Amino acid sequence: MADPTENAARADVSVVIAFHEAHASLPLQLEALLAQEEAPRFEVVVVDNRSSRTPVSIVEEWRARGLDVRLVDAPRAQGTSYARNVGVASTTSSMIVFVDADDCVGPRFISSAADALRNVEVVDGEVRPVAATEFDNGREHLWRLLDGIAGGSVVRDAADHDYPILMGGASAVRREVFLELGGFDQTFFPGAEDNDLALRLVRGGRTIARHPGMALAERLRSSDGAAFRRSFEAGRMHIALCARHDLWAVSPHLHDPKWFVDLAKVPLVAVKALVTRADSDTRRAVASRVGLRLGQGAGMVTYRLLRRPVVPQLGVGLDEGVSSQ
Repeated sequence: MADPTENAARADVSVVIAFHEAHASLPLQLEALLAQEEAPRFEVVVVDNRSSRTPVSIVEEWRARGLDVRLVDAPRAQGTSYARNVGVASTTSSMIVFVDADDCVGPRFISSAADALRNVEVVDGEVRPVAATEFDNGREHLWRLLDGIAGGSVVRDAADHDYPILMGGASAVRREVFLELGGFDQTFFPGAEDNDLALRLVRGGRTIARHPGMALAERLRSSDGAAFRRSFEAGRMHIALCARHDLWAVSPHLHDPKWFVDLAKVPLVAVKALVTRADSDTRRAVASRVGLRLGQGAGMVTYRLLRRPVVPQLGVGLDEGVSSQ
């Protein structure tokens, strides 16, 4: 068993990947990281968060191919926020990059993140949603799809100050800033932990930059059910976010259009999609819309009508001693 900080001591950047049952998609992400262009020294930390089987064989394969990658275990709780916190705790690098196990970073993602963090504290990437079937065509195909958004320089103040967004799966932060803020809050898993961090950043007087060189292909959900579940949880957690940060007047998800008006239209929209035998893209879009509004409705009952408190679980995992493979 290696020392958890052995690789990190050699790295300028640590790439943290929260992992849960992503055995089929992780190799492509690791391939894209191995092929990075003009990147500084970086390590990859795959954080196994309660998977049914360990991804150790995948990690060992890509280490043998030359990628500085290791595996840490995060068994205490379920959640991307917790897993990312554990990942950060296992590193010592001054720059932290967060990506997801089922996406594909572009060729200059790491170099762009490092360049940005030399001048700013937090930076977002440019995300292109891509159908899951496109990922079957491999890294080079996905990189060609990203060519159109992968140029340009950093925009220093890119987030709306009233309702800032942080793309947690395509972002980078200076280590000392992340620790000063207390890391991700497990309360907002799943679906709103990234935006909670963004709000704490901006309300603490910081800005969120954006660098188009941090281009990333985001894998769209491949089934209607998966799209519905993801949107439902995002909608429910968004209401928890509004309750914690008093976003009722500024959230675009509640006012553009009015959430309750759109919720009333949901049955008709769903029936129309079934009757007209809509194509798969349209069905998934409808499933996402239905899930979002129903999730918001459930959240309104829980956090506004019943006034259930949104209890902080800030930094869960940051204090854990972890082993590394």
